[in-house]
Amino acid sequence: MTAATPSSRPPGALAAAWEIARKDARIERRTGEIVATAGVFAVLVGFLASMAFRIQDDRTNASTAAGTIWITLFFASVLSFGRVWQRERDESALTGLLVSPIPRASIFLGKAAATYVMILLVEVPLVALTTFLFHVDALRVIGPLVVFMLSGTLGLALLGTLFGAMTVRTRARDLVLAIVLFPLLSPVLVSGVVGTRKIFEGLPESEWSGFLALVAIFDFVALAAGIGLFGALVDD
Repeated sequence: MTAATPSSRPPGALAAAWEIARKDARIERRTGEIVATAGVFAVLVGFLASMAFRIQDDRTNASTAAGTIWITLFFASVLSFGRVWQRERDESALTGLLVSPIPRASIFLGKAAATYVMILLVEVPLVALTTFLFHVDALRVIGPLVVFMLSGTLGLALLGTLFGAMTVRTRARDLVLAIVLFPLLSPVLVSGVVGTRKIFEGLPESEWSGFLALVAIFDFVALAAGIGLFGALVDD
């Protein structure tokens, strides 16, 4: 029995995850359906919220802007989670992934990475528009804001990818995802809103660093849960 040649060996876990993420990125670059749909939704909601809630008090504007960003980002992300996995359901592409000789964790990490980038592409215009319309000087706090948004978005992408896979075979998956994810994502959403508000208000790092630490812990738990549970969810 001859040994397998290097070209016939299955890719490593990280290499497989990278290829899956690249595949999703190529599809999105050609179609633009997820970023365009979620992006238009996010910008529209941000604009409507600014028209409805903007007032002259800078402190209230900072609070409302933070809430608008995170709530809008959550619902825009739900649109992305369902569609990313719907692509794999078409023509049994998900079955092809599951029977391929790669770890289940690689599939999860690849899909989560692609979803993370897509949400970030939606997030940038949303944050820029919301801070502009609510008269929040985001450039003054751009460093802490970027760190907070990157960390919070990672938690959304990880948990959304995990439960998006679980609901891909269900009807009304977007509704089911929203119902399931909202309580599970409450820690990162609450921490994101309060932490972002404190950043917008120009408070010192000691006032918001604890919320950033909570988001980081949530990210770690979501990553561990995704790696550990993804195989069982898709196999069922």
